[in-house]
Amino acid sequence: MSNKRLWNQLLVATTSITVIASAGWSQNNSGFRTPSGNIACDVYDGFLRCDVQNNQAKIPPQPKDCDLDWGNFFGMGQKGPAQRLCAGDTVFAQQPVLAYGKTWKYQGFTCISETKGLTCRNTQKKGWFLNKVQQKLF
Repeated sequence: MSNKRLWNQLLVATTSITVIASAGWSQNNSGFRTPSGNIACDVYDGFLRCDVQNNQAKIPPQPKDCDLDWGNFFGMGQKGPAQRLCAGDTVFAQQPVLAYGKTWKYQGFTCISETKGLTCRNTQKKGWFLNKVQQKLF
């Protein structure tokens, strides 16, 4: 099994645990959703994942080693680059809303909610800008 495929399976397993454990998120602010309800994010074990529900952007081709859903999931560690994920679940749950103009900080991640979209960064200033018509990794 390739390292990339193993990593994707680990991400799926990790994010599945996030969804299962979502009942306790409100006590530690590990997740949120945007006011539009289109983007939800959650952190599990130092890994931030954000999902876009209604994605109208052009999506890169699905990798051959991804046999799950592709294109609407984004993840990053506290250090290193952000990436588009292959996943078979979602982080959407009953997260609190991160109002427009507000900033969320948790475990080295910073996200800013704006009417134009959501920007998230890790400790190395790597991250993404997400909205329903575009997703940019930086």
